[in-house]
Amino acid sequence: MKNKIKLYKQEINNIYSTGKHLRSSYVKLITLKNGFKKNRLVFSIKKQHANAVERNKIKRRIKAVIHKNEQINGFDMVISVFPEIKTATFAELEEDFKKILIKLEK
Repeated sequence: MKNKIKLYKQEINNIYSTGKHLRSSYVKLITLKNGFKKNRLVFSIKKQHANAVERNKIKRRIKAVIHKNEQINGFDMVISVFPEIKTATFAELEEDFKKILIKLEK
């Protein structure tokens, strides 16, 4: 875990205010170029929508999809999830992220 680069509150606020907002059926993604070769992720999952086990599962699945699609590097990302993500399969989640990535590249 030495290679992790922390996002501070000021940086997260900057992402919210100046980042590119993208929305799909399962997630809302706010991105901003960061100048590093790695992505920095922040997850926003409400406790009302999922318990701790489900929230961690959602985070692992999203990280796996992002890692699988290595074409996206050098971004700060705030990922907000919608409650429907709990019922989505991994394939549906991956297809959903591919749609967002197409929007991101534009």
